[in-house]
Amino acid sequence: MKKIVKALSVGLAAALMLGGCGKAEDKAGGLLIKQAREEYTSLDSARVVMTDMATGEEEQSFTFKYDEKDTLVFSYYGKSDNSEYAQFNNGLECFTYENGEVKHSVKGDNDFVRYTRKMPHPQADKGLLIYDPQYITSAKEETVDGGIKVTHVYDAQKIGAEVENGEVTGFTAEYFFDDDGGLEYFTETTTSECEGKEEIYAYKVDITEKNSVDKVENTVKQFMDDKTGG
Repeated sequence: MKKIVKALSVGLAAALMLGGCGKAEDKAGGLLIKQAREEYTSLDSARVVMTDMATGEEEQSFTFKYDEKDTLVFSYYGKSDNSEYAQFNNGLECFTYENGEVKHSVKGDNDFVRYTRKMPHPQADKGLLIYDPQYITSAKEETVDGGIKVTHVYDAQKIGAEVENGEVTGFTAEYFFDDDGGLEYFTETTTSECEGKEEIYAYKVDITEKNSVDKVENTVKQFMDDKTGG
């Protein structure tokens, strides 16, 4: 799935290219993150929201639910200054919207992908919560007011961190847990340089509506209605 935001969420985008954690030794806080990953992949449904911490604006959302046959039904929506993208897939058909164009594919088409719990969508898999110890350059686990904070500084180039404009110079992931080790939320901060100016993109990622999504709405329908005047 394509990502189009100003700073691509490494958890939401690098999951497409990394296999998660390799055989490198665990870093500080690694066990907490691995536990959170297992809990996430065990969910039957959830909504993931990515918010720009500078503006408070929701820039990406991913909602999923497994049906009784463990087929994944999901919807995605993301936007940036220059792009807008949405997708809905229920295992039988897929609708995609990208910058004014709507595409439709069905099961059996060459470009159609059916996701299941055994063959998960990258954003419904553990890679959403980035943890690749072999590329961590600095790691810290500390007790903070109300819980535990884990900070991992990564080699940004090796994990594929990207921005729409400029060159990435750094990437940091921070995980916040309650006193019992339950994940509350995490943040991703990407720094870049564009035309000699430093840019900072900071996003908060919340996993909400755990096992409580009633229905996954078709995020592309609004764009189809716009085209037909509905």
